Formats: sequence, structure tokens, C-alpha cells
Amino acid sequence: MQRIKLDVFKSFFEKDLTGKEIDFLIVLSFYQDIHGTVQGVHYREMMEEAGMSAQSFYDCKASLVQKGVIRSVGVYCDYDITLIGNDFSLYTEEDYQSGNVKYLSTACRLFRDRNFRKLKPKQKLLVMDLYNIQSAGMPNGANTYRIRRENFLKKYADEEHADGTKKRGLLGVTVRTLQKYLKMLRLYFSIARKDGMYYITMRRQFMKRELSRKTEKETVMEHLLKVACRRNQINEPDQAEWNGILNAMGNREKDIRSVDVSSLVGQMVAVINESVLNPKKWKRRLKTSLFVKLLNEATA
Repeated sequence: MQRIKLDVFKSFFEKDLTGKEIDFLIVLSFYQDIHGTVQGVHYREMMEEAGMSAQSFYDCKASLVQKGVIRSVGVYCDYDITLIGNDFSLYTEEDYQSGNVKYLSTACRLFRDRNFRKLKPKQKLLVMDLYNIQSAGMPNGANTYRIRRENFLKKYADEEHADGTKKRGLLGVTVRTLQKYLKMLRLYFSIARKDGMYYITMRRQFMKRELSRKTEKETVMEHLLKVACRRNQINEPDQAEWNGILNAMGNREKDIRSVDVSSLVGQMVAVINESVLNPKKWKRRLKTSLFVKLLNEATA
């Protein structure tokens, strides 16, 4: 489920998020299940995906919990993390087709771009908000976002009134700072100004889905199996058995949603070694036929 509910994304503007925290949340969205939960988040994976240090991982996790953005539960050597409010489980196919499900998709190239990681926190939020407006034109193409210059400034920058009061914009920055952000936006958007209007169009290469990436379902299933192997100390799984179990999981996506894959793999390892009393001497490996048998029993 490479998506963030629109109301959840809008709440980011009020959370005073750091750039690393935004990256953290985006990476979570890559691997979350339909309930908004990512099982087995490991600091090494976050280091690779988000380009952060181990200490940044723990700092971001603690800060996001404190800010009420995520819930985190330690399990074995990793964490089950939920993006609060990002549950899509109650929506039907009809809801999606009728346009009743509002969300920001994180499946495009923009969110894997190296330069995006380098942006300041409020720059990232601005790019994400404009991207969300642009993606309303998909799949037929990007629509040009037209907005009067003064309305653009009022929307994102703080506005000072003659009586000394101030109205906060979405980003909480000065007009001067927002105007500087416009230079940065040209990396991702074509921006024209005519008759007091901004015409903003996202560059197509950043809206496209990352071609080298797996489908959302393949990404989630592979992550679940990887976590299950780590939690059950299966260090070098046989490739044929790995592929067989992944295929079975993909074909039974609805069943997988209702079971704990790590627990199933743990049961599988225990059955394989039922004649070995000492767990330290167990042969920790995968076996597709046994996994399917246990999955059938768990979902019967």
C-alpha cells in the first residue's frame, strides 16, 4: 500500500517534522499493509532506503512516537510500526472507483529521487502537496495547477495584517522564504507566471512509477517473508523454496492479511525439526509445501 491518506498527510504540516522524519514516513508507506502497519522494521533497511544513520533511525522513531504520528512495538530485533490513521482496510473497490478514497501515492519516482532527500522539511512538504494536486490528473496526464500569485502566497506563507496580527500559512514561512522555494521547485515542476497567475506542472519523469520497482503487492509480500526469515534466524534461505512461498503468498493475498507470516514460518521450522530436541541444533530452512499446509490450517 504505497499511499498515505490525504488527511494523514495534511496533519504533517502541524507536526513540525524534520526532513529525516518525513523520509522515515515515506519509506514506511512503501512496505505498509492495508492497516497502515509495517512488520519488522529494521534499522539497516531504513539506513539503505532513507539514507539515514542507525542513530537517526532510533531518533526518528522515538520522536514520531512522541508526536503521535506512529505507534511502535519492539519484536525480537526489529519493530512493528503503524502509521496512525493510515488504515485502508474498510474501503471497497467501489470506494476507489468512485473517488471516495483520498490519498497521496508514494509509488512514483519523486519519492526515490536523491535530491528530494536533500530538501529542507518544509520544501519536502511543499513538493508533496503540489504533487498531490498534480496527481489528480492521473492517469490521463498531469494537469497544470493554476493559482493566482497572491493566493499561492496566502496558502503557504504567513500573512501579516495591518493591525499586527498574523495568519499562519500551511508552511509557516515568510513570503520571502517561499519565493526562494520557487527556485527549488523548478527541479520538479515547470513554473510559468502570466497575468498574475502561476501555472505549475510537474515534470513527467517524476510522476511516473519507478519501472525498476516491484508491484505494491510483491514489495509487501517479499518484505513479510524477509522479516519472517530474520525473526526465525533463517539466514540463507533456499532460493527455490523462497520463490515458492512468495508465489503462494501472492496468490493468497487475502489469507495472508489474516495471519502472522513470521509465526507460520516459526511453526514450519519447528515441524521440520520436531525430532531434534535442542533448538540450537535445528536446521532453519524454508519448505513451500509445509508453509502452504500450515497456511491452509490457519485460514480454514
